[in-house]
Order: sequence, then structure tokens, then C-alpha cells
Amino acid sequence: MKNLLIICDAFPPAFAPRMGGLCKYIQEFGWNVYVLAENQQSIGNISDVNPKRVVLLDYYKTGTKLEWLVKFPLDFLFHCKDKSLIKLFRHSYPDVTFDAILCSTYMLFPMYAAYKIAEKLKVPLIYDIRDLLEQFVGYEYAKHRLFKNNFLNNFVHKIRSKKIQRERNCFLKKCSAVTIVSPWHVNLLESIGVRNVNLIYNGYDPQVFNPQVIKTDKFIIQYTGRVLDLKLYDASLLCEALRNLDNKGVISENKFSVKFNTEENSAIRIKKLFSQFGVEKYLNICNFVPQTEVPSLLNESSIVLVLTNKMDKNGPKGIMTTKFFEALAVKKPILCVRSDEAYLENLIVKTQSGIAARRVEEVEDFILKQYKIWEREHYVTVNSDDVLIKQFSRKYQASQFNDLLNSIIQ
Repeated sequence: MKNLLIICDAFPPAFAPRMGGLCKYIQEFGWNVYVLAENQQSIGNISDVNPKRVVLLDYYKTGTKLEWLVKFPLDFLFHCKDKSLIKLFRHSYPDVTFDAILCSTYMLFPMYAAYKIAEKLKVPLIYDIRDLLEQFVGYEYAKHRLFKNNFLNNFVHKIRSKKIQRERNCFLKKCSAVTIVSPWHVNLLESIGVRNVNLIYNGYDPQVFNPQVIKTDKFIIQYTGRVLDLKLYDASLLCEALRNLDNKGVISENKFSVKFNTEENSAIRIKKLFSQFGVEKYLNICNFVPQTEVPSLLNESSIVLVLTNKMDKNGPKGIMTTKFFEALAVKKPILCVRSDEAYLENLIVKTQSGIAARRVEEVEDFILKQYKIWEREHYVTVNSDDVLIKQFSRKYQASQFNDLLNSIIQ
């Protein structure tokens, strides 16, 4: 057995399905997995990942705003959180000989720590990059609003973004290999001179996400996840279609519901949008659910909603949410609005799993088609391409990581 150290910004039971799935399945390919990560808030209970050892860093100990205001600038300027992680590694893993290190992040932390540890141990390092700042419309990825003044807030985040991109690119050019989640991300990294960039999509756990027949008394269009910004996630085509169908008397609120499982700020944005179109009576806002309950939510759906926007210089780029692949696995019709007119639309067409809509008429026709099936069966499914969908399973992706790790070790 070979020993793999995964260094990441979060690990289950915090929401980290990519690394959780990798840990779970790569052990079948002859790897012992050890984990070093920051301790994040748990939103689920994943008990079947089973690494050899998990060590978590409690960097923000009190969770107060004052602590964040003191520690965040120091971390941003001097990598203090990474240095704390390196110190924790030295105390926690003096007895293990590692064959490779895999660092997974959506921002910058813990790239510095992973590089220093790999350099010290003289082992290959792979960076797994789940998001790039360049894919977003603005600064909606930022967890904290630093100032009430928009100009000042955006100015500071612009400086922060430039520093993150510069340091990130430096690390990516020094490692053995990079994995990334969409073709757009591959093209961007290769354009700035990063070598050995490998596409490994997000995906689904094949032991968790499977089709089930759940009949419902209402036709449910379901969304699970955040809505960070309406420029990033454009649901206006759906709202316009609902208004048209409602005016025609085709749908009614006692049989039709659009269900959002999301957090408070996202709910505010969605409520405002639905109210603008006069279709708030169809909206059902629910709180986030644990990850273990997501499969049943998707299976009760008549349509699974995927939100994005057209991919251009002013829109989101290369975003392929994990929820899309989980919807594929349960074989539910996928309504993607608004179409990115790029890689996500291509995958939806290729897998025959639904529609990436560009016009309101397409949304109306798609909803009506599924609604007629539901009226007859009280259940809706889709005949998608099973062979292709299996290539997005976490087990298949573990085999891709295994092949890459073995190639760089050799």
C-alpha cells in the first residue's frame, strides 16, 4: 500500500464531496489516505469515507468577528494559517512515510502549506483546483463584506484577488501536476503556462445517488444550493415561463411547486426575483438539508433545476456544479437556466439528460412535457446515457487520480 496525504481547505463532515469521494474510493486502488485540513462547520454526517487518520486545524477558535478581523489580514499577508497547518503536520505525522501529496482548494489556502511540506518530504505534489477566481462575475465568492461602501469593498477585493491569482499561479507552475474541473479551466491554466493540467470533473457517489421511484402529490421543480448572485445564477427565464404558464391556466399552486433548499441570503434574492415576475405563490423556500438527505430530495423531484448564465466575458465561466452530476445519477430531467451556451450545455445534450434553455419558449415546452408525464404517473424520469454518466462517478474519478498519481511517482 502507498501512502497519500490529502491537504485541503475542508473535509467531511464539512461539505467537501470531491475529497470525501476520492478518499472513499482511491483506497480500492492501493492507497492509504491521511488527511490534513482546516476544521470547518459540519453540514452533514459522512461516515463511510474512512481515511487512516484525519487531523484538523482549529484556526479561528472563537468564531467572533474580532478574531477574524485580527487573523484574516495576518493570514492574507504572511500565510499564518498555512504556517499553523505546517506546524500541526509536524506534530501529527512524524511516523508516516508519504509517497505523494494532493492539495485541494477553491481559493489559495492551503497551497503554501502543501508546497512547503512536499518540498520538505521530497515527494510529488498535485494541486486539485475546484474553482478559479476568473470564473466569477464579480466578488460573490467572498464570504465577508468588508465595507458597507461598494466602491471601497470592491477595491479591496480586487487587490485581494490579484494577490491570490499571482500566488496561485506561482504554486501551480512548481508542482508535479494539476487537476481541474472543466475544459474552460484547463484552457485558462494552460494559457498562463501551467503544465500537466488534467481534467477530472466533479461527480456523484455511486453508492449514494441512485434512481428511486418516489411518487408525489405535487409537481416539484427542485434546487439545492446557494444562489450567490443573480448575474451568476440567472433564474429569470424560469420565472418568465412560470408567469406565462400561470396566465394560460396550465399550472396551479395546489399541484405545482418550485422548491429551493438554500440559505437566508440566497432565499432573499430568489424571493425578490419571483416577486418581480408575480409568481411567488409557486415558490417554496426550505433550509439547507444535510448532505445525506440530498439523494431523496432529488429523487422526489419532477425536474432538477440547475442555475447558471451565459458564458462570456461578463458572465460566469466553466461552472459545472456538483448538483448537476448528482441529478444525472438519479436520472431526473435537468432544466438548466440560463444556458451557458458552452461546456455545460454540451454535457446536457451529450448525456440526453434535459435541456439547457436559451429562450423562455424552451423552458415552457420542457416544463409542459414533464408536467404531462407527472399528471399521468405522479413521477418523472429521463432515459439518459448510462454509460457516459458512469464516467462522472466518484469511483471513476478515483481511478483517474490513481493513474495520475502513479504516473508522477514513476
